[in-house]
Amino acid sequence: MKNQRKITLILFVLFLSLPVLAVAAEYKVIRVVDGDTIVIDYNGKPEKVRLLCVNTPESVHPDKKQNVPMGKVASRFAKKRLSGKYIDLEFEGNRTRGKYRRLLSYVFVEGENLNLELVREGLSPYYTKYGPSENYDRDFREAERFARHHRLNIWGNTGLTSKYFRLKSKWGQKRSETKRKIQSYQSIAKSDTGQYVASRKSNKFHRPSCGYVTRIKPEHLISFGSREQAINSGYIPCKVCRP
Repeated sequence: MKNQRKITLILFVLFLSLPVLAVAAEYKVIRVVDGDTIVIDYNGKPEKVRLLCVNTPESVHPDKKQNVPMGKVASRFAKKRLSGKYIDLEFEGNRTRGKYRRLLSYVFVEGENLNLELVREGLSPYYTKYGPSENYDRDFREAERFARHHRLNIWGNTGLTSKYFRLKSKWGQKRSETKRKIQSYQSIAKSDTGQYVASRKSNKFHRPSCGYVTRIKPEHLISFGSREQAINSGYIPCKVCRP
């Protein structure tokens, strides 16, 4: 009995010393389209995946003028890392698909974040046109700083560097400009002491807080001191804000 307990104890200790086996990656890569787009077997059917926060130079764009040699470099790198392999996907929040119905995801191959690898290798800038990464913003910024410091790939090409600096200066401005526009319109409406606003190009009037006010160009914006004044001027109430 003592020997049996000793053997059991030894086996238990050996079991604890064994390395933990990694969970197998879930999705098989069917095809690499280019540096930032792949096709995978997703729940039994082929699906395109667009890598989040990266935008590699074009290599297979229908407009051949947009295809550049660096795009092929990025594509070869992705093929070397992914061809025939299994990957894991990590989505960000509830945004799993883009406007072209492609999956939007971080791609992990052999435990490494490929999106970050592409930026660190200088094969893509940190792509923030639709906002910064919620999960890896700091990592992406450090990866891009490393690539730029070492002048890797796109950052070693004067033309591409200029192009991406120019684009990066615009990325992320659309939302802030929209916010400023809304505040500007509402400020114009309130500064005129009008309780209701309308456009000279429309027949409806609104409350200053109505979302439709943001669509009115400042030069077309007019205001009214009362509901009756707006109606007597030929305007009808907005069905959304119900002034």
